[in-house]
Amino acid sequence: MPVYSHSRLSSFENCPLQYRYRYIDKIKRDVEGIEAFVGKLTHEVLQALYSDLDRARRAGAGEYKEMFRSLWRSRLTPRVKIVREEMTPEDYGALGERCVETYYNRHHPFDSGEVIGCETRVEFALDGQRRYRMLGFIDRIDRVAPGVYEVHDYKTGSLPRAGALKNDRQLTLYEIAVRERFTGVNEVRQVWHFLAHDKKFVERRTQDDLVKTRLSAIRSIQNIEATAEFPARRSALCSWCEYRDICPEWEAERQPVPRAQAQPSVPPPEPSPDMETSSGQFLLFGKSSP
Repeated sequence: MPVYSHSRLSSFENCPLQYRYRYIDKIKRDVEGIEAFVGKLTHEVLQALYSDLDRARRAGAGEYKEMFRSLWRSRLTPRVKIVREEMTPEDYGALGERCVETYYNRHHPFDSGEVIGCETRVEFALDGQRRYRMLGFIDRIDRVAPGVYEVHDYKTGSLPRAGALKNDRQLTLYEIAVRERFTGVNEVRQVWHFLAHDKKFVERRTQDDLVKTRLSAIRSIQNIEATAEFPARRSALCSWCEYRDICPEWEAERQPVPRAQAQPSVPPPEPSPDMETSSGQFLLFGKSSP
């Protein structure tokens, strides 16, 4: 019986063919978008910070900037893909360092709550029969008072469009997992840190919101499992897709153009800032909606 995740559901919603390639055919690709790469390293640094708070309180922001820089130098390879032609690896590296530095300076001495876990794996059922199961990894869980928990999520991309977080599925699913894992939970706060902008957003859900999210996720799973055809869905996100080189939607663009008919290259369409990448991260450097 398959176990689903927010990113797995999002992949189907963004492009059914990408879903088939990734989760059914299990086609592995040795490529990673640099936006996801920056996010992964930033998460590693913040996990290290919260894993040893005594050290973090004594250290300065420079120590964690250097940790990011060291990871960057050792992990950056040609398999990390840059889509935006105006950006360089140095630009992205500087962004990651800035994310770490501003977060450190904003939250030092890191005493807003008791850290219960970092990168915590959660698996839970959406229904009583345990037919529909979800898996996720929570960036950080804090207990800030008896019965009061916070679910934290780090984002290294652009700010969300206005009102988008009120309907966020990922952290609402994580709240469901937290309420099932711990006893005596009275309140769960969903907290997003948009690191590149030094912004924090907090949302709370009602019990009705949690029920609606459960039912919506179940319907999404049922839709996936009832699907026989997985057509490609062309969008701005295609520029970041690891399967573009085999996608039938882009076959014409892959054909060689006779010299006499060659046209100037056209840059990829500008991604909408409220779209998510396949990794669940908002795209970097997008402009936020008013």
